[in-house]
Amino acid sequence: MSLFQMAFWALAAIAAGGVLMTALIAAKVRFPSFLGLGHGLGAIAATGLLFVANLRGEAETPALAWWALAVFTTGIVGGLGLFRVLFRDNATLPLALMHGSLGALGLYLLYQASF
Repeated sequence: MSLFQMAFWALAAIAAGGVLMTALIAAKVRFPSFLGLGHGLGAIAATGLLFVANLRGEAETPALAWWALAVFTTGIVGGLGLFRVLFRDNATLPLALMHGSLGALGLYLLYQASF
């Protein structure tokens, strides 16, 4: 299994946690803040793994892997800005869906680059 594939599966697991939190937001169920913290820290770690994979691939690194890294980095910065600064205690469903759509796009790009 390549580093790209490991990064894909790690980010897919993080996305699954995000889907769970989005479902809880849609159901208007309050959940502990450590779930969001774990989601964000896991995303940072998995995106760091993708960055290392991109650097180790050198000239053979697919362009889609770099685009996936850019999309995931944008999603992390957006998630921090939206859910840790602007709407700390009041995450809304449209914001969560917007944040999740970046993650889905990043997973699609990384899948195309990895498999």
